[in-house]
Amino acid sequence: MGYINNTAQWDKKRADRNGKLYGTIDFDINEKLSQTIFEKVELKPVVGTLEIGQKRFDMTYQEMDLLTETIAEAKKVIQMRYKMGMMR
Repeated sequence: MGYINNTAQWDKKRADRNGKLYGTIDFDINEKLSQTIFEKVELKPVVGTLEIGQKRFDMTYQEMDLLTETIAEAKKVIQMRYKMGMMR
């Protein structure tokens, strides 16, 4: 399966318009991960690599869940601050 976003194929104008890191965010799935290891290993295995900018982060499934929750909460707080007029 490989990369999720295939950011190398994106239009540079689209990526630049949405922020300097927008076109660099991708996730490379660990193709070597077997179902047995995923299900039964007590220490959770790396399921893939998150790429942002020039940095790479090996991630477990549980770390992906936490990252998703963290970003969703951050977006809620930003929206709330905007609606309450708390942005400078």
